[in-house]
Amino acid sequence: MKGCFFFFGLLMLCLHSGVSADGPVTRKLYVANTAGDSLSLVDLERREVVGELQVGKHPHGLALAPDHSVIYCSVESERAIKFIDTATEKVIGMVPTTGVPNQLAVTPDGRWIYVAINDKGKADVIDVRERKVAKTLDVGARPHNCYAPKNAKHMYVTSIRDHVVKQFDFDHDHGLTKTVKFDAPVRPLCITQDEKWLFVALEGLHGFAWADLATGKQMGRMEQPLPPPDKRSKFAYMNTHGLELRPGDRELWVTSFIGNGLMIYDISSPRPKYVTTVAVGDAPNWLTFSPDGKFAYSANAGANSISIVDCEKRTALKEIKVGAIPKRLLEVHPPRGSRG
Repeated sequence: MKGCFFFFGLLMLCLHSGVSADGPVTRKLYVANTAGDSLSLVDLERREVVGELQVGKHPHGLALAPDHSVIYCSVESERAIKFIDTATEKVIGMVPTTGVPNQLAVTPDGRWIYVAINDKGKADVIDVRERKVAKTLDVGARPHNCYAPKNAKHMYVTSIRDHVVKQFDFDHDHGLTKTVKFDAPVRPLCITQDEKWLFVALEGLHGFAWADLATGKQMGRMEQPLPPPDKRSKFAYMNTHGLELRPGDRELWVTSFIGNGLMIYDISSPRPKYVTTVAVGDAPNWLTFSPDGKFAYSANAGANSISIVDCEKRTALKEIKVGAIPKRLLEVHPPRGSRG
């Protein structure tokens, strides 16, 4: 009987503390507050901010090690990439960049970090093991974003002013293998895991454009009507900004920066099809997904908040206040055995 009471008490303690017999199961959302000097840390089980990580003024981009043990943050004011241990929330390393760093991405093997250097027309390639810039690549005027799909063989970097996305082979000395030209300035991008399709946000477009990576040619544009003037965000400085593929590569979600929503498109057929728009906070300019694709998270720059969205129900569940002008954000699951 005493054994039963002991087991019951232990079970209740585990449930109350948020741990299980297998150890802690932690789901965190890191949010870069671009007009401040911190990353907001959201506990996704409790759905509340539980900390602010000071990283330096104007944190811009976030990227994640494949095993979720380290998150990388580009800090514009310091012209550096900071390595943050996701278990301890401590900065464990820093790599100076050759100019002002914007968005960054990690190769699927975790060996390389590509960083768009906005003021130099370049992308720095950082050797993660050596913690130094190993190579600098020509990209074009105003590089802004980097992207590598899971299991991909290439890294992709955008040039806003030259209207291009460049493809680099990170296994073969980071050689340039393809340049895809679009008909307007290129903002964020995403690529299917099979590297067949490239999707981009374009300046002036309330939607997206896409290209066939086999041919390297733009295939078309998809656009939704702008909301009525009285429904438009007063903060938004363009029609859309962020876009991302929901895990499984059957849906593309695009921010309606000006319309305070996330536009959903079915991309399972040759021509994308608009599905619906989910209302979120003011001026969503970036989004990301949980690894299982059940939840989407938008950074609402006009409201200094993030929204949590149920992907199946197509509805926002909660809006949470964070820091000043949030943008990039990532869900992180620290490895088991960590103390995060």
